[in-house]
Amino acid sequence: MIPLRIGSDAEFAALRSALVAVEYTEPAICARLGIAKMTQFDLDPDRRPRRAPASPPDALDLLIRLFLEGEAVPPSDAAVLPIDLLAALGLVAGDGETWSGTVLLSPLRGLYIASDRPYPLAKGSGGAPDDFVYPAMIPNTDLFLDLIQLGACAAFLDLCAGTGIAALLAAREGAAHAYAFDITERSTVFAEFNRCLNGLTNASAAQGDLYQPAGELTFDRIVAHPPYVPVYRPHLIFDSGGQDGEQIVRRIVEGLPRYLRPGGLFFALTMGSDREQPFERRLREWLGPRESDFDVAFVNRTTRTPREWAAESVIRNRGAVEDIANWRAFFESLHVNALVYGLVIIVRRSHHRPVFTVRRQTGPRTGPGEHRWLLDWETALVTRGLEWLLAARPRAVPGIELEVKHRLEAGNWEPRSYVLETDHPFNTELHTQGWTAYLLACADGSRTGAELLEKLQSEGVLHPETPAAEFAEMLGTLCSGGFLQL
Repeated sequence: MIPLRIGSDAEFAALRSALVAVEYTEPAICARLGIAKMTQFDLDPDRRPRRAPASPPDALDLLIRLFLEGEAVPPSDAAVLPIDLLAALGLVAGDGETWSGTVLLSPLRGLYIASDRPYPLAKGSGGAPDDFVYPAMIPNTDLFLDLIQLGACAAFLDLCAGTGIAALLAAREGAAHAYAFDITERSTVFAEFNRCLNGLTNASAAQGDLYQPAGELTFDRIVAHPPYVPVYRPHLIFDSGGQDGEQIVRRIVEGLPRYLRPGGLFFALTMGSDREQPFERRLREWLGPRESDFDVAFVNRTTRTPREWAAESVIRNRGAVEDIANWRAFFESLHVNALVYGLVIIVRRSHHRPVFTVRRQTGPRTGPGEHRWLLDWETALVTRGLEWLLAARPRAVPGIELEVKHRLEAGNWEPRSYVLETDHPFNTELHTQGWTAYLLACADGSRTGAELLEKLQSEGVLHPETPAAEFAEMLGTLCSGGFLQL
């Protein structure tokens, strides 16, 4: 049963005004709860410290109890709330003795977002439905919203939309129209309710399997936070990406040649696997015959071996011990050697040019700005080739590190390996040669790439016949890794 009712524009406008009037806002709630942001609120009541309610209770305290903490309030206290309006829209239910919230309702990023409550109101009622609408106020969703690029575009699509928050943010941040598609009726109703509650007219929600509701539409930007968890025994729709975790994201990527416009961007925060080929190469294969129209980038955040994932999954889900061996056998049958989790970025080129496929490892300061830099840099590299770097004036990036490993030979310490390291714009390790260290020491922005090559040759650091193309390739590698900047 879906508790919500899609009311009139006037009802939603009145509710918005009432929520704002009693300061049911993210700053006020966080101040009351002693947290920095809503995503720090623990949805598990067994882990959450018991909070002493305000005495006498005010409207803000009562709304926190109803919609965040899942507690019932007596009618005498609820008299200070717009209780009739809340009940008319299905947000609360009463039994004559108490009022209880039917959903989790939270202010997030300047929006009001309703979702299912993670802990059912009536204990022992069978738990959550399989089409459960997961709350948007969790760190994983917060990360997804941080990483996708909003801003002006003609048509924005949020797939596997859940509460619809990504589409609603896009509609507010400059999309001419934003669409929220989800396979379940429950999510579609929640997304439409949230659209109405926030008074957004340039967004819409539709139910269907991935792109099915689109019809003839195409999009400038497509984002997805799909089900990606490998699930041995499927239970909840939002949680299951199939047994290998890739079934949904694969179908989404396969649809990009049909639905993503030239110049368009696709973002997905998801999990994938390295098999015979790394995940990013497999993403390219999923694009099919039109793959040469697309750039593919994967920014990895975490890596797990199949053995680690199997053990963690069984422990986390309280599964049977024998599932660990079954998991491992399944991954071995697919030749999976690593499970990777991170941001997929796919760009459809707007004009004819070579395309690229890259992977990077996120660093402590990696964010949307670094992702944009990566796309711009790799685009310039495939468009202009390497030769232009010989005319550029590279400069070594401050803070990079060099690790040299020595071996004792005939009483002397001989350098055996050189490793360059940096954590910005991405975490990068580059195994290189000794002359690269000298190159970086000389690269202060005063010399062109060609002049640096000449200097290293004249000083005997490089062979005098070292081809300029090889040297330019190393400059490109050092720039891509974040060790040189132009």
